[in-house]
Amino acid sequence: MTMNIKSYSTMISQFPSDHQDQSEFKRLKESPRSSSSSINDLPDLALVEILCRLPLKSTFQCKCVSKSWYALMSSPYFVRLRREQHREDQRILIFSNDAKSFSDDDGAKTNFFSINKHPVFKIRTKRNFSLSFLPCYGSTGIEPLVVGTYNDLVCCCATWRNQCHYYICNPYTKQWVALPPTPRCHKEVRAGFICSLKEEDGDRKQEYYYKYKIVQIIIPDDLGDNSSFEFNLQIFCSESGKWTEAVASSPRSFCVNHLLCDAVAHNGMLYWWGIDFIIGFNPYSSDNSSTTTDVDRHIYCCRFIGKPVEEFAESFHSLNVCRGCLRISQRFCYTNPVGRTVLGFSIWEFKDDGHEVDGGRWCLLDRFYIRQIIAKDPLISKWYHGRYWEKSILVQGFDPNNDNVLYLEICEHLVKYNIHTRTLKTVTLCPYNGSTCPGKRVFSFVIPSWPTLQHQYAYACPS
Repeated sequence: MTMNIKSYSTMISQFPSDHQDQSEFKRLKESPRSSSSSINDLPDLALVEILCRLPLKSTFQCKCVSKSWYALMSSPYFVRLRREQHREDQRILIFSNDAKSFSDDDGAKTNFFSINKHPVFKIRTKRNFSLSFLPCYGSTGIEPLVVGTYNDLVCCCATWRNQCHYYICNPYTKQWVALPPTPRCHKEVRAGFICSLKEEDGDRKQEYYYKYKIVQIIIPDDLGDNSSFEFNLQIFCSESGKWTEAVASSPRSFCVNHLLCDAVAHNGMLYWWGIDFIIGFNPYSSDNSSTTTDVDRHIYCCRFIGKPVEEFAESFHSLNVCRGCLRISQRFCYTNPVGRTVLGFSIWEFKDDGHEVDGGRWCLLDRFYIRQIIAKDPLISKWYHGRYWEKSILVQGFDPNNDNVLYLEICEHLVKYNIHTRTLKTVTLCPYNGSTCPGKRVFSFVIPSWPTLQHQYAYACPS
């Protein structure tokens, strides 16, 4: 799928103000109708009430019926009314599995799957979630790397290593736009994607538009295990359509190559997690407060969050946002007095106070021991008698709709663990072989009542 600048501009044209909204609807209502007897003989008000109640996919299909329907269903009045009638957004998780074979040049190869049964995932391949409509997929047949998501927008990169070509796309509508390449291409980076509401001078006409930034933390090739208070960045801004280079300063030194995976966005911040620490970064802080050097390199300040203090605790296993709070899982392992190895996980939630270093506090939500949880089906009971199954356990992610549920990967199966009942239940066999290691990507995806729209900038896909 390709689109020129004209079609892209049409796709993301701005919403009119409330006054323009009503004027547009009045114009549509008074437009002449065909003399033949058809559904077009209905008043626009009645037609809008009918079309607003259709599922989202059917709504987009109906926009292709005629020019008058397209105009009617593209009007701000229609969009506003449909949003009011379909307020419940569906939040789901998309899981990724990394293929076992990969080269140093290409990086790991990823496939996606979801346990959700929504029609958006009913596609004609064994994958039930795919970004195969992107041009980078057509040239390689390989799924791109997902950097981050916001509602139904997905930020992804064509390659795992040497990341310089990014896309913003909507898997539901199959619409996408390519971003300008990065100024410099680095072999290894840790990226992040953050999106925020676009408003100017209190003007409500842009209330459904969003601006976003992509942040690359540069991992130097020759860094080794050396710690530093500063690290280099490349930042893309959707409003300018340009990349800029920057430097971030941390209140505590750390080794940047200990960052395990891409960032999680939360409350206007991007959070990267390492072996035993978290780095928080506000990419919008430079808009008001950061300094600029004589070579036009912005200086940002980031925050440093240490791990919870717990005996026998090992490294972080996952970092996610659940019900508006940051949550981590932490593995622990020790030998009890009778010589038996005890393995389990702690689930922590971060209570923020905004301080840059060691601010906030970790609150323990749950601690569970693997041998004490209850298996609800025969397959998991069978694993209990295996010798190495405990070592294969990985916390994948937290359920976005249920505080008490988190997902584990055990023996290449996705398993649901309920904190309240302390029970395990098999969900599905992971459809692809993958390596069990911290940092496997799980990201949230929202199916909203109306697609999220992007702020327009000058760069678009070539025709």
